[in-house]
Amino acid sequence: MSSLDKLQRNWEGFASVDPLWAICVDSTHRDNKWTQEEFFATGQTEIGRVMGHIQSLGLSLDAASPALDFGCGVGRLTRALSDYFPECWGVDISPTMIRLAKEFNLDRPACHFCLNERDDLQAFPDGKVGFIYTSIVLQHIKREYVSRYLLELVRILKAGGVFVFQVPETERSSIIARLRSAVGDVRSNIYRLLRRKSIKAYRMEMHCFPEKDIRRLFSTQPVRIVDVRLTNSSTGGFNGDLRFLDRPAEQGFVSKQYCVVKTV
Repeated sequence: MSSLDKLQRNWEGFASVDPLWAICVDSTHRDNKWTQEEFFATGQTEIGRVMGHIQSLGLSLDAASPALDFGCGVGRLTRALSDYFPECWGVDISPTMIRLAKEFNLDRPACHFCLNERDDLQAFPDGKVGFIYTSIVLQHIKREYVSRYLLELVRILKAGGVFVFQVPETERSSIIARLRSAVGDVRSNIYRLLRRKSIKAYRMEMHCFPEKDIRRLFSTQPVRIVDVRLTNSSTGGFNGDLRFLDRPAEQGFVSKQYCVVKTV
């Protein structure tokens, strides 16, 4: 089974058991305690802060062009983007997440959702979209695929378009934390063997991609990295309350948000 197949299997599992919590892992909302109103409000908060930050950088967005939400889940951020763009596309690897996204966003005709089970984005032509956003998504995908997706997202971005994405830089963990993580992996495997219908039966992997390697990847691409900020996006319980940090956390994952502009 390929890594993408495993990724899809895990997120299909999350989608079937507790889809909203799998996206916003707030402990107080576990076991399907998110209401749709509360859940989608977190997307509005997050996108509002992203838009404010883009404006503070002196960048302008083409409000007439489509926007794309990569790893859309049930459309939390796609829905929020439809307040700013006339056409918004959500892309995800989970059929169940895409089905739920379509059901939850029937009242938003600007929102469209596309299942993508490939390691490319061939469904989208070159230069189709003017704005791309992805948050708390790439961190769950193995690095080899992240590299491919980043290059594909640059490909479908139009000249002058803006691409904002988040990915962890590194992990700062104590030996005890790493042991707990290892124990958690063993427990997840046991649950899988037992086929127990529980959120614990599926694994939410975390992967890092250092800034120096991001810059190396983009060095041959027609893009300019405008801004890189530390964020709280990879902290436990992140629920769209996006904040920019002055210094990295002493424990856990160090998350960075990149703002990239396509030059040609």
